Amino acid sequence: MILSKHSETTSEIKVKPMAIQIDTRKTFLYKWGKEEGLKEGEQRGFVKGFKEGEKRGIAKGLKEAILRIVQVKFSSSKAKQVKSLLEKLEDINRLKKIETEAIKAKTWEDFVKFLKNPNSKNKNSK
Repeated sequence: MILSKHSETTSEIKVKPMAIQIDTRKTFLYKWGKEEGLKEGEQRGFVKGFKEGEKRGIAKGLKEAILRIVQVKFSSSKAKQVKSLLEKLEDINRLKKIETEAIKAKTWEDFVKFLKNPNSKNKNSK
């Protein structure tokens, strides 16, 4: 039996990797991820919308309460004056302070002073 030496004459074959293109949008993982992402986004949007709606509802209720207090204590015409100011406000804490001051104020002037300078303490309304 004759053995030949092929190792010396054999050349190495080099294989270049070929780029394989796969449309990931057609894979089950993409579809699953998209569905999960949509569900999560929908849930986040619902929660955010609920919170924003709740804040708007609280602000609206406070505004109505303030107007009613001013109307009963001072007059309907005074309530109309305050309404234009309240339409611009959405800060719940500020509206709560206005409501409290409307209750405490002994005179229309005391209330107006507070509205003009909310940081001052009205001595007459305590």
